[in-house]
Amino acid sequence: MTNLLMGLLSIDKKVKPLLISCQEKSSISLYGILLEENKTREAEVILDEAYRRALALITDEKGDWPDSLPWGWLENRHIIRTLVNKAVSLWDQGKTDEALEMFRKLLRTNPSDNAGVRYYILAIRLNMSLEKFEKKFDKGGFYLATEIDRWFEENSKKFPDEFEWWWEEVMKYEEDTSPGNSDDQK
Repeated sequence: MTNLLMGLLSIDKKVKPLLISCQEKSSISLYGILLEENKTREAEVILDEAYRRALALITDEKGDWPDSLPWGWLENRHIIRTLVNKAVSLWDQGKTDEALEMFRKLLRTNPSDNAGVRYYILAIRLNMSLEKFEKKFDKGGFYLATEIDRWFEENSKKFPDEFEWWWEEVMKYEEDTSPGNSDDQK
């Protein structure tokens, strides 16, 4: 092969993952735009395809999720957003068992819970519909952290089977990051 052809093939190997990443990120953006335009059917088609691709990126041959899917790794964010949106969509359709399973996997793989799935898990466990949850907490596209955190603290203790491990992770993290507990001072 010529040097030019070899160069083009190596560029293709570098560019293809970038193009796939851009496609994944734009799919979840397009999903949001279509929802805003009340084009629910089209939005669901986009979300289903993005969800299929997201699962293909993170699961192994047996369909198992990874042990960790940290939000801090920027390449994971569009995947996490896609999975959260799919779970919310399932919840909205009344498929709470499927939604709950996905939210649980998201929380287990990312206990720092940057996406706030613990709130959705609790709402489902309290038999809230998505509509009721949004009516209670949505403040025009965002949730007030103090309000939803207080609600979570008050109600999550009712479900130790669901959240006890998570509270332990939070306590461990707080202990590990508290002043005077750094490796430099040991």
